[in-house]
Amino acid sequence: TSYLNALNKSLQGKDQLISEMYAHLKSFAVKLRLFERQISDRNAVHFPSLSEIISSFSDSNIPGKMDKYSTVLTSLITEFNQRFQDFSAIDSDIKLFSTPFSVNVEEVQENVQLELIELQCDDSLRSRHQLLPLSEFYKSLETSRFPLIKRHAQRMMSLFGSTYICEQTFSLMTLNKSPLRARLTDSHLCDLLRISTTRLTPDLTSILKSKAQHHSSH
Repeated sequence: TSYLNALNKSLQGKDQLISEMYAHLKSFAVKLRLFERQISDRNAVHFPSLSEIISSFSDSNIPGKMDKYSTVLTSLITEFNQRFQDFSAIDSDIKLFSTPFSVNVEEVQENVQLELIELQCDDSLRSRHQLLPLSEFYKSLETSRFPLIKRHAQRMMSLFGSTYICEQTFSLMTLNKSPLRARLTDSHLCDLLRISTTRLTPDLTSILKSKAQHHSSH
């Protein structure tokens, strides 16, 4: 349970890219396979509570019952693979996005290969990739020089990395739809949610100035 809770916590929060989530999921899948093999070999080193019970009750048949735990882990691996199989379908796309300087050029789509070669041979861009956050790195690329790579990055960054935005919106909607606001229409609610969830800072001075100009024209 603690490992599942740790995974769940790592997938939460805002501003997570799809590549970061995928790394957490792959790591957990590898851990599950390790746990399954070790439990099958009567090794509970990564389960402190179980290890303590085994050492405290050495005369019991607990090691013999570990086949049950191994079966549970096998079922969990199967369920995990089924639920997250969509990630496997875009594995190569995520690798191109997250590690463009280490991906094999011959393994990417042919229309991107020439741009990728130019990117990988540019030492200044390689250094920039190491220093900047991934989103900032792709923003810094010249569109005229890397149009397809930038478009691919935009597509990857547009994928929802976590449910944070959805959860935040539902919380704000519940907060605004109180019994004391009976006259709140769907249109009003939509406007409130738009204002509450945006990260844009409105230029109120310019907005008011433009409204004043329109008013004076009448």
